[in-house]
Amino acid sequence: MDVDAQPNPWPSPRPLVLPDGLTREQLLAAVGDARDAGGELDLEGHGSSGVAVLSLAIHQRRLGLEIAHVACLDARGGVDPVSGQPLVVPPAPKVPTQVTLVPGRDEESIIWTDQTAAAFRAAGWAVS
Repeated sequence: MDVDAQPNPWPSPRPLVLPDGLTREQLLAAVGDARDAGGELDLEGHGSSGVAVLSLAIHQRRLGLEIAHVACLDARGGVDPVSGQPLVVPPAPKVPTQVTLVPGRDEESIIWTDQTAAAFRAAGWAVS
């Protein structure tokens, strides 16, 4: 029997791309719709939405989310659009979630991304 013909018992996480500039309500609606579909999520956030996906990863259990991976691209810090607060120093992860941080081309984004990656690594998150 061809192994490729068998169904995958562990489906891939569903990707959700969140552009920069979404409001709190837009972010939560998009993530809520994805959550309602069931299974793990793979969240990609650009700019301010990148900060939001990091926050969602930190608080996923409390929010009823299952997040396999988050990617934060071209963020510069600032306020998390979901909580309205600056991104917190991450606690140790309660569930395995891969974190990818990709800086923008400007110095502010590069510095923020390096500092954020170091903070997540120090807390025990898998960061690339």
